Amino acid sequence: MSPSSRQRPRPKGRSTSTSSRRSLYVIAGVVAVVLLALGVALVAGSGGDDDTATDTTSDATGSGGGDAPAVPDDTPATVEGTPLPPLPSGGSDPATGTAMPTLSGTTLDGEAITIPEPGRPTMILFLAHWCPHCQAEVPVVQQWVDDGGLPDGVDLATVSTAVDSRRPNYPPAEWLDDEGWTAPVLVDGTNAAAEAAGLTGFPFFVAVDGEGNVVGRTSGELTAEGLTAIA
Repeated sequence: MSPSSRQRPRPKGRSTSTSSRRSLYVIAGVVAVVLLALGVALVAGSGGDDDTATDTTSDATGSGGGDAPAVPDDTPATVEGTPLPPLPSGGSDPATGTAMPTLSGTTLDGEAITIPEPGRPTMILFLAHWCPHCQAEVPVVQQWVDDGGLPDGVDLATVSTAVDSRRPNYPPAEWLDDEGWTAPVLVDGTNAAAEAAGLTGFPFFVAVDGEGNVVGRTSGELTAEGLTAIA
């Protein structure tokens, strides 16, 4: 066989180099896919953490709908004027015709409030979250309001008092929010407003005319007809 017809020697290392490069390309592609997948997972995980944080904040407000604010239960109310005598168990009410002390402070919504507002006839309802009679009365009053029972020009104001975190149905903000309560609620953290009204039981109503004088007081559950009579 002539030298020209012999098979030329194959250059050493070509096959090995090509194979190595191909292997490197494959490995690089796998790494890129893994990193991309990890990036997507991290983004998705970050979004879930944000949602969880939002839900936790909503729960911390104590509101079924996330709207009830975290106003401290010991927020005091201030009283201006002469406190009313306690409501007697029978006979005439000595507070009738006298000036209702002005109650002021902060609502469950964190707003400033004054009860009664000057020149505004007002029904004031004092509530305790743990009182079963209050729990029964709140939906009755709210339904009465929803049905148009509250006359035009007459305000309905609420005072949350005798708050106790160790007793049932706490906190009052969550309870009233769940009931769909629409009247403003003064936080009476030291029970000063209740004492000034001469409260003797729950629920407790005080009716005040446009001149700021007491028209009448009553304690206990009322029907829609009873509410209309007072209004």
